[in-house]
Amino acid sequence: MKGLLIKDFLVLVKQMKLILIIIPLMAVTGNISIASIAILIGAMLPMTAMAYDEQSKWNELAVMMPYSRKEIILSKYIIGYLSIIGTAILFTTAKFIMSIVQHEHVHTNSSMILFSIFCGLLFLAINTPIMFRFGVQKGRIIYIIFITLSAVAGSLLKEILPEISLNTLHLLPFTAILTALILNLISIFISFRINIPK
Repeated sequence: MKGLLIKDFLVLVKQMKLILIIIPLMAVTGNISIASIAILIGAMLPMTAMAYDEQSKWNELAVMMPYSRKEIILSKYIIGYLSIIGTAILFTTAKFIMSIVQHEHVHTNSSMILFSIFCGLLFLAINTPIMFRFGVQKGRIIYIIFITLSAVAGSLLKEILPEISLNTLHLLPFTAILTALILNLISIFISFRINIPK
């Protein structure tokens, strides 16, 4: 598993240096909206790694190496989880440090960050099995559709939140994250039952 993660990381560094620099920069220097975009871009990295695997015929080589199908599949999910959570931590840490330096409270809007994490996790849960089943090209189409729907959902959320009671509002982000985690467990199980395209 560790070898697979290192392989994907080295491929992403070689092929996507600019994106890997932009994501933490957006998280550290941007506002909540920019950080949310960075989180969603991070969720896209497993799809990119799979695209390079397809181009290089890696899947054909992988079956001859001491890696199980489950390890290969899990490595893609882990890349996504590390990217999503890492970006969110970078943003939160940067705002915390900024509040200390400026000697004033810097609002981080934790609900919006949690909603962005939810969107990233939901994308992984929906898109990853589709990529394993149909390949990356169709997965990209799903990604575009998902980003569009997420933007619409974010706009609707701003309209709905004022009408939700305060007690429900506090529970909403955590309920969403719990739902996303459950969906990811289901997604991983589905991916395990899919033959990886060669």
